[in-house]
Amino acid sequence: MIRRSGTREISLLAIVVSSLALLVVFSSGAALAASASDGTQVIVPRGQPVEVAFAADLTGSANGFTASLANAVQMAVEAHPAIRGFPIQINLVDPPCGDATLDVAAARAIVADTQNVGVFGQFCSSGFDQALPAYQAGDLVTIMGSATDPSLPSFGPSVFNSVAVPDGCCPFVDQFDPWYAIIVTLPSDLDWRQAYSLQFGAPPTAFADLYYDAASLLIRNLQDISSLEGSGNLVISRAALAQAVRETTKYQGVTCAITLDAATGYRANDAIALSRCAD
Repeated sequence: MIRRSGTREISLLAIVVSSLALLVVFSSGAALAASASDGTQVIVPRGQPVEVAFAADLTGSANGFTASLANAVQMAVEAHPAIRGFPIQINLVDPPCGDATLDVAAARAIVADTQNVGVFGQFCSSGFDQALPAYQAGDLVTIMGSATDPSLPSFGPSVFNSVAVPDGCCPFVDQFDPWYAIIVTLPSDLDWRQAYSLQFGAPPTAFADLYYDAASLLIRNLQDISSLEGSGNLVISRAALAQAVRETTKYQGVTCAITLDAATGYRANDAIALSRCAD
């Protein structure tokens, strides 16, 4: 089943959940885990899942992308289904694009769940800027591949990350669209799209490939920074995970090699890497 956080109940959820098919496990052991974790360090009891929030737009203007992005996250989880033997749980939350009040409320709910170790999303720049300070205060790393506003890093200086390149400012310069037009022609991206289509019966929407890479990158870093304590529990530092993600260099994703700018968290626009991936 899907574990859903937040304050809004919507009839659309049943439709979306059926298409998401996310691997999610809910256990009565969550209360034990919460009592053992604090805002920075997460303790996952033996036998319980590692929890990651997915800030998906279920009810806003971008809800048409959500099922495809969730399928991409599912593929990443299936490729790396466990962290040191602990299964991965995705907690679905609804911060609709452009609704700052609901976006902030969703972010605060995600941070307040002390078992969440990171966040996929949010999808849109609008509203994300106001939500980012909540993630920053909780040392909760965010990573996505859709929002491109170059001002976003200032609202989450150490937790904001994106596997997409930002637009230019100021004045506004569309840097993402011409860059993404190249990404979708890369052999590795085409192969991934074919695998997606075979698994789900239809091609992915835009950004799904980027969310696959975002999820895969976060999972890899979870494996690297987590540790087992003597009792068999898994220990994860939110702050350490945020730092590890920000220090990403030359991570080989389906959208080519990914290096994140240490100052902003945005992906570096590496023309040389793209040329090599095109070959």
